[in-house]
Amino acid sequence: MKKTLGILIICALMVLTACSGNNGNENSSNNTGGNAAGGTTEPADPYAPMTETVTISIGKEAAVDPKLPSGSTIEDNELTRYFAEKLNVKYTNEWQATGDAYMQKVGLTLSTGDIPDVMIVDKQQLVQLVNADLIEDLTSTYESFVSPALKAAYDSTDGYSLASATFDGKLMAFPNVSPGADAQNMLWVRQDWLDELQLEAPQTMDDIINVTKAFMDKKGSVGLLGNQVIVNIGTSVFGFDSIFSAYNAYPQLWTEDASGNAVYGSIQPEVKEALAKIRGWVQEGVIDKEFAVKKNEQVNELVVSGKAGIFFGPWWLPFGMLADSVAQDSKAEWVSYLSPLSPEGKMNTHMASPTTRYLVVKKGFKHPEAVLKTLNMQFDADQLQGEGIVEKDAYNWMNMPFSLLLSNYDDKEKKAKLVQDVIDGKANADTLQGETKQIYNSYLKDKENPKKDLAAWSQRHAFLTGALPLIQDEKINRKVGIYYDQTDTMRTKWANLRKLEDETFLKIIMGNEPVESFDSFVDKWKSQGGDQITKEIAEAAK
Repeated sequence: MKKTLGILIICALMVLTACSGNNGNENSSNNTGGNAAGGTTEPADPYAPMTETVTISIGKEAAVDPKLPSGSTIEDNELTRYFAEKLNVKYTNEWQATGDAYMQKVGLTLSTGDIPDVMIVDKQQLVQLVNADLIEDLTSTYESFVSPALKAAYDSTDGYSLASATFDGKLMAFPNVSPGADAQNMLWVRQDWLDELQLEAPQTMDDIINVTKAFMDKKGSVGLLGNQVIVNIGTSVFGFDSIFSAYNAYPQLWTEDASGNAVYGSIQPEVKEALAKIRGWVQEGVIDKEFAVKKNEQVNELVVSGKAGIFFGPWWLPFGMLADSVAQDSKAEWVSYLSPLSPEGKMNTHMASPTTRYLVVKKGFKHPEAVLKTLNMQFDADQLQGEGIVEKDAYNWMNMPFSLLLSNYDDKEKKAKLVQDVIDGKANADTLQGETKQIYNSYLKDKENPKKDLAAWSQRHAFLTGALPLIQDEKINRKVGIYYDQTDTMRTKWANLRKLEDETFLKIIMGNEPVESFDSFVDKWKSQGGDQITKEIAEAAK
């Protein structure tokens, strides 16, 4: 993440460092591999098995489709058995659920106060658990037992992830880390159409509009695709996030103004300018006029059927509809570009929070180090995509004991660069392992027989066409939010404020309200709770 984020949280990290010694948890004294809290000079072994079998009860979020063969279960599969054997830990699922049902089960569990040894929660639930004094302080456990690899993953967020799980200088949960690439949209274009029409790759917004018009005129395509969800800070497919960013507008992102004050991106004047531009392109037909009423499946079908050739989206799209597009038309060549570029030659993009989920440990649990050792091994296993562990079961990280996604924040572009270096002869293929080796093998397979194995085509192009451009830091202006959590007022008023925002933006874009209605929207937003929320965020982000 950008250096600015590190400045925002440095105070929190200083407090965490100051409190990283012995936290008074007597459980840490029974650890295998050394004990920093007990004064032992030998460092703790982050992978050492427990001296006695430790049982961990889990509130388990299960994958919707775990793809497990007969004989394997969510609780008992090749991954869980591997960790159990290596660490001398018995993992038992006290209960399990999927998707929304899981979060509902967590909520019910919180209402009773009877929580399992370990479960995954969101930030609001973490705050509730901290206030109720139901979970362990994990500060000294982390300092003593985190593996170098997992620590590097947390460090890749410039400290944001650990700071978000820290209360009064105490680390109260192990946070997840999601890849930052997921939130960075690029322009996906049919390169074969560009070549056929002898068009240059679009760089500016004007270029994008001109290419879209050419595709409509010469290829009979619909206009630039859109989505009912106009902006999504997390993952946005067909959204207009990139158009807003081109005008230095960042809806839904909390940032700082030139004076260092906390401001909400959606009410800034730059948003009004971007809305006016989008409105004009919709009225002109350059943006597909039906974007507001089409479901995602209908928009996907436009891509697959060859009726659309330009839109915004994230790196991973070759794993889905773009592969379907190639299956329908083997001549389809999809390429991603860092576009639109600013006058300074950079693509502006918002960044999502690297952390939205937290693994908590029940207060009084005797061996929190067993939990962290499991996470150390889970991180390593995921980097290797289960290589050397799973043979019969299909690899799925959610089939590991704890359903906590742990990645490097720059994971996707970093892996793409490692593979590209091998392709370019700058490194040896034997330096690749796990997912990077898979990507390279997919590249070789697809190069030898292009588009014959769509799984290989998808992995090759998701990383080497989609993620690789994101390694060009000098060409990307990444806008990092100052706050991604919820304040007290947001918990009661945010839903209505978001509804007001979404409806206003859509009405302006579709021509149902004048652009000037943006000003009255800002006034309503402020008076209906926005000003109070801004004050709370300014205080929380200090």
